[in-house]
Amino acid sequence: MEQDVKQLQFTDSVPVLMLPSGSKNLVLPNVNIAEFVSASEPEPVADAPVWFLGMVGWRGQSVPLISFESLNGDVDQVQPGNGQVAILNGISGREELPFFALTCSGIPRQSRIVEEDLVVDENAAGGQVELSRVLLSGEPGVIPDLEVIEAQICRVLLS
Repeated sequence: MEQDVKQLQFTDSVPVLMLPSGSKNLVLPNVNIAEFVSASEPEPVADAPVWFLGMVGWRGQSVPLISFESLNGDVDQVQPGNGQVAILNGISGREELPFFALTCSGIPRQSRIVEEDLVVDENAAGGQVELSRVLLSGEPGVIPDLEVIEAQICRVLLS
């Protein structure tokens, strides 16, 4: 796990957002976030798992909306967020998934990571789609495994 986090390239600092998702704060580089928008009622997708909330409209596109906490195995029942959705840039380069959306359970906060402020929490048990659990300036956070999340979303979209 520490090796995965070490792959982050530090120059001076990396601007990140701490995105509340249930009881966890997801640590995402600013470049992963396309926009925050007000939540709208998602269009259901037939036979989708509970974590796949449906499709939402964004800038003329239909974007998959997911619950990180449900996909991660933290909750069985999806709780409504705070009315905000984070639109993330896809990182896999898959044509069918240029963007996807995550529910937010609170207001995101900006931060900056410098290497000495980021500590991997080796004692924490990670969830199904967590790359690593970290302490950022002493505050717990989760680095989500965006590649695994995107693969799960694509399985639903292509089934």
